Amino acid sequence: MNAGPSTHTLFLVPSANHAVQGEAALLREGIRCRLIPVPRDLSSQCGVCLSVRLADRSAAATVLRAAGTVTEGIHDVRLPSAGEAGDATARGGSAAGEESTAGRPAGLEPPSAE
Repeated sequence: MNAGPSTHTLFLVPSANHAVQGEAALLREGIRCRLIPVPRDLSSQCGVCLSVRLADRSAAATVLRAAGTVTEGIHDVRLPSAGEAGDATARGGSAAGEESTAGRPAGLEPPSAE
């Protein structure tokens, strides 16, 4: 598990449709977001969630609510930087996070097809 302050907020949604709808609403309002795999320690429901920077948590929640995007959970987490290993860890805090160059937070890449 990664120690340290939270860097992002994850909005858990009931389906991929809600995730895509929420992503579109956030991007329209200029809120940077990503669809990422849900960390297993948070949920085993829908496989994707919306990730926003912790600083955008309140604005993102307002936009999602106004867009009618259903959320089933909101979790502040620390996403590891590219130099760290492991999954997101639920924590409190407010530091800015780093993201991998692959477009997904490090440690949350989908499993490779072997």
